[in-house]
Amino acid sequence: MYPVLFSIGKFKLYSFGSFIALGAIVAGVFLYRAARHKKLPTQQLFDIVLYSLLAGLIGARIGYYALYHDQFQSFWQVFYFWQGGLVSLTGLLAGFAAYLYFLRRDKLSNWVMLDIGLLSLLYGWGVGKFGCHLSSCTVGRAGNFLALNGTYPVDLYGSLLAMGLATALSVIWAQSKLREGVIFFLAIEGFLLSEFLIKTLKADFGEGIAQFEAISYLTLIVAVYAIFWFLHGPKVSSSGAVSNFKNILLRRR
Repeated sequence: MYPVLFSIGKFKLYSFGSFIALGAIVAGVFLYRAARHKKLPTQQLFDIVLYSLLAGLIGARIGYYALYHDQFQSFWQVFYFWQGGLVSLTGLLAGFAAYLYFLRRDKLSNWVMLDIGLLSLLYGWGVGKFGCHLSSCTVGRAGNFLALNGTYPVDLYGSLLAMGLATALSVIWAQSKLREGVIFFLAIEGFLLSEFLIKTLKADFGEGIAQFEAISYLTLIVAVYAIFWFLHGPKVSSSGAVSNFKNILLRRR
């Protein structure tokens, strides 16, 4: 579509890199304002966002290299971020691991920081995905309903879903109606579910790599739900569980 926003002589401003940078700024601003709203220390947030972003980009590029290494002439092309080509799953895992590491290092590890961290990620992801849409990073399969030029705009769907989910959860979070940490799990589940559904609209979904990505997202959805239930679900003692089981049997008789 519009891989280059504008050019002046030999200088070209690429939409992909521009919106990735803009997404990082949006995510950082939201994280800073949300931390101040909760009266949390903000001195280290800039470094945390920067290092998490770099880790995410490197992880996404390494994942792309591992899956599509035949497209690279040398390993060092992994660091040519402006050329595009990212695997979202490996990027998210690397960026999130870096975020957790620096939170623990700076003694900021708590559920509130995880809540606002995931919300800021969704905002940044939504902005960055729009840059992918302009650069035509992902090819959607042919379709009619909600399609553009005969194909599904996969990256545009990802952008809109991420921004919509971030906005809805931000409103809930601001009203403080849920326990700390619940927004974190809701954001992960909503994001993974939307990405899983979007993967099925890709033109190469029938190929092994695309199906592997979709299965990975589905596995993470189940795993995250299990962890959430373990941490936030109702606590039932072993004696209580046995008693409930006996009641069920007696009712059936």
